[in-house]
Amino acid sequence: MNITEKQLDIYLNSLTMYHSDYKIRMGDEKDGGYVISDAPNLQDYDFLLSAGVGGDIGFEKAFTEKYNVNCVAFDGTEGSGHELCKNESRIEYVNKNLGINYNDNEENWNNYFQMYDNVFVKMDIEGHEWQYFKYIPDNCLMKIKQMSLEFHYPLNDIENFKVLQRLANTHYLIHFHINNSNPPYSIFGKLIPNVFECTYVRKDMLDNPPFNVEPLPTILDNINVKKNIDYSINCKPWVHPYYYKK
Repeated sequence: MNITEKQLDIYLNSLTMYHSDYKIRMGDEKDGGYVISDAPNLQDYDFLLSAGVGGDIGFEKAFTEKYNVNCVAFDGTEGSGHELCKNESRIEYVNKNLGINYNDNEENWNNYFQMYDNVFVKMDIEGHEWQYFKYIPDNCLMKIKQMSLEFHYPLNDIENFKVLQRLANTHYLIHFHINNSNPPYSIFGKLIPNVFECTYVRKDMLDNPPFNVEPLPTILDNINVKKNIDYSINCKPWVHPYYYKK
C-alpha cells in the first residue's frame, strides 16, 4: 500500500500508549498470554468473550478463575476446542468464527453485549479483527471494559487506520508488544510493527492517565517465537521522549 508520511503519522498517533498501574500477565508464557491491568476498578467483569483460542485456553482458564466469571470461546478453525473445554465448567466452546454476521459459521457477539455491560474481550483472529472492529456497533464497543487483541498487518489497508482511531476514541492503549513472528520494518524512518498485541482499557476506567515512559518489552512480556529475537521499542507513540530526560 502506498502511504504518505502524513497518513503514517495519523496511524501512529492512534497507537499512543498510556501509563497504567497494576499490570499482570494472564495465560500462557508465550503466544496466547497477554498483559492486562488488574487495577482495583478493573477486577469486576460480567463476562469474558474470547475469539481465536487456537488450541490454548490458558488465558481463559486463568481469567475465569481469577475474576469468577463465565466465558464463551469462539474458534471455527480449531477442532480441539470441545475437548479442551469439556471439563471447564466456566468455559463454553463455540465452533464458529467471530464476524459481522450471524449464521451457521459466524457470530457477531451482539447478543452478548445486550446481556452484559462490563465485558473483557480477548481476540486473536488472524487479520479478521479489522473488519470486526470496523463494524461493531458503538453501544457494543462501549460494553468492553478491557480488551487484549492481536493485530495483523495494519498497512495492508488504509481502512485499518480508522479502526485504530475508533478504538483510541473510546479506550486507552495501556500495553503494546510486538509479536516476533514477523519483524517490524521502517517507513520514513519510523518503526512499523507488522503483528502486535494491544491491551485497551475503556476511558471511563482511567482518570487522565499520563503517557507511557517505560521501555518495551517489559518484564511481563514473553517472546512469542522462542527461536526469534524480541523487538524493543523506545520511541513514540509507545514510549514518550521525556523518558530519556530522567
